[in-house]
Amino acid sequence: MTYSRERHLPLTLHVLGRPYLSRAGRPVPMPAKGAALLTYLTLEHRPFHREHLAGLLWTSSDALRNLRVELNRLRHIDPDLLPPRRAMLEVTLPTDLDAWRQQAATLTDAEVGDWLSVGTALPLSGLEDLGSSDLRAWVDAQRWRLLQVVEEQLGATYARFEREGRRAAAALIEARAGPLGLNLQRQPALQAEVHFGTPDLQRPLRRALQAAQRTPQLVLLTGRSAAGRQALVTQVTHGSAWQTLHVQFSPDPDLLHAALLHQLLPLLPPTEQAEARILLTRPDTGARSVIRLWTVAAATGRPLLVFFNDVTDAAPLAPHLQFALNLPVDLTLVVSPADRASARALRGALTTLDGSRLHLVDLPPLGATEIMAALQPRQTTWSDERRYAFATRVAQDADGWEPLARALIDRDADPTAPPGLPDEVRQALLAEVGHLSGPLQTALARLALLHGPVTPALADALLGDDAPSVLGQAEQLGLLVPCEAEETMQLPALTYRPSDRSDTLCFVSELLRAALAGSLERTERAGLRAQLARAVLSSDPSAALHYARDTGEATLIREAQDRLAPPCVHTTAGRPARLLEAAPPVPAGDRRERRTGAGYRVVLEGGTLQVLRRGLYGPPSRLRLPWDGAVRAGPWVMHLRLDTLRAGPDMGSGPGWTGAEVRLGDRAALRLGTTPDCADPPGPERAVYVHVPLGRWVAVRGDSPGGAAELQVQAMDIALTVAHWEVGGETLLPLGSSPAG
Repeated sequence: MTYSRERHLPLTLHVLGRPYLSRAGRPVPMPAKGAALLTYLTLEHRPFHREHLAGLLWTSSDALRNLRVELNRLRHIDPDLLPPRRAMLEVTLPTDLDAWRQQAATLTDAEVGDWLSVGTALPLSGLEDLGSSDLRAWVDAQRWRLLQVVEEQLGATYARFEREGRRAAAALIEARAGPLGLNLQRQPALQAEVHFGTPDLQRPLRRALQAAQRTPQLVLLTGRSAAGRQALVTQVTHGSAWQTLHVQFSPDPDLLHAALLHQLLPLLPPTEQAEARILLTRPDTGARSVIRLWTVAAATGRPLLVFFNDVTDAAPLAPHLQFALNLPVDLTLVVSPADRASARALRGALTTLDGSRLHLVDLPPLGATEIMAALQPRQTTWSDERRYAFATRVAQDADGWEPLARALIDRDADPTAPPGLPDEVRQALLAEVGHLSGPLQTALARLALLHGPVTPALADALLGDDAPSVLGQAEQLGLLVPCEAEETMQLPALTYRPSDRSDTLCFVSELLRAALAGSLERTERAGLRAQLARAVLSSDPSAALHYARDTGEATLIREAQDRLAPPCVHTTAGRPARLLEAAPPVPAGDRRERRTGAGYRVVLEGGTLQVLRRGLYGPPSRLRLPWDGAVRAGPWVMHLRLDTLRAGPDMGSGPGWTGAEVRLGDRAALRLGTTPDCADPPGPERAVYVHVPLGRWVAVRGDSPGGAAELQVQAMDIALTVAHWEVGGETLLPLGSSPAG
């Protein structure tokens, strides 16, 4: 029910701070569990079954009895607040956030202080200590969402005061927002201008929609973030006849059933709304009820796209999919998994349905072309070359993850320096693992302190007896992946097979690793780094010194320093690369991408090659990119650019060079970088070092003896583009090109 203001003096639910109720401006005494219950129902804005709510708020065997007691207490506050004898509970109360946002439009300077005393409180304080781990995860997610709303309102009000010359009031907002880490410069209007997506990415989903005009279709949509998948669906259906229903998945069949009905209600003709309301008030998720629900859905008379978001289990969806796919209507069902493990499980489950109507659509990480397109309306004075440089560095620094890319673009961050994680991005990353148990999250955060691959020995030093179990779970969930000091990906097919024998693992995302490491308390981080320093002191004193410096333990630092080998001497002078007077064409087109365990992204787009990596802060692994087949002897030339190149720190016995290397025949023909490397041993096979300036197209050339052709890359962070590679009169890149004249 929606709370009736006409029959009673209105109650207000306060969510900015510790949740409580008030009536006519005065607090209404109530227990904490009651406040948590009303907050959950109000912010979710949909009905829930009693069993779900009881399990959320209590972890004991008498949870349902406790819920009944709590409901009786709430009815003493207002008899109509939560009517008895209803299996599904629903209530929506006005909140202090609503009133706070409305007040912003008419604020006088004298009222700003009182207004801020409400708006800069931490939402939902205290709720994280109540109930189950599921409630704690929900509180974290809702607090983040509410803080975003508060941040946007504060930013908009701050900007308006600045425009109106009300500097004192603006300064007061700035001073109050700081302690919460809120960013006043991020305006929603500015963010709305950043749209990622190209027609190439939309094409598979458009094909599914076209097929659905004849018979219902099923799409498994994976990749990107949840927001990126939703944005794609919105882009594809915008301006079309398709009506999109966004349904947040619940493993509870009753809740899933109710969520579908609530989405359908506004679309139904009056004659069918009564039937839908009966299904809502008399919940039954048996086969007959599923049939009635989808029969009602067919009565909308519109092409429907039903988007099931954050799906973790195919079982509750199965009866809906099986029946809906047989309806004689224009219908597309899109299933979007909650995480990598869910994606693998769903792929196996959904392939048991009609395979001819199943579309597997995987969105690749965000690429430079999409970022360039997003920059076009914002940076109209930039040249294509400058836009390409910025877009490539953002794609590399954001590791293809659009929330961070959007933050870098909106804040005009300097992409030439390693960016820190903005608070909102850090929270979004942690939310992606928020469904994991608390102990598993803590264990992963400890492993995230490693500045190098996770080995069984180092995991044991950090986790003790729990290490094998944690590593197994994390690998099964796709959060840790096998990686090696040297990896190989075959060109041009992008064939990559990680070794089955490798027992070292890397985090699937450096961004996630950094967010997890930052979730630990400072004192705990220092203690764990001291453990790591002692664990690797004899085997890797450089790494030990790195960890020890973060602890401040002078004795440990000295002991690591005493074990260090002499530093290498940079003796290679190098020669400058030849700058190209005109940028070579970088044709757009279909994009293929593969990622290695160590975090290298290899992209073929429009036939050109790009290698990107935002790597772990440690000695970089080496990526070998051999060309399939032999090349002829003769002159060779390559047109390329480096937009980012950052070496790992001086930790351990890493490789002696950073950048890229062209190998032809059985030797290194050329080594490319921005700073000199330690010299190779003298001899005729020593590679020629070429200095490549960042952000400029250059040409490098030489003579090939024929035989094998290979490009090697190794760097902590790199953004390398190869637009043209010709060897012995044969054009290798871009793919499909004829030899140059």
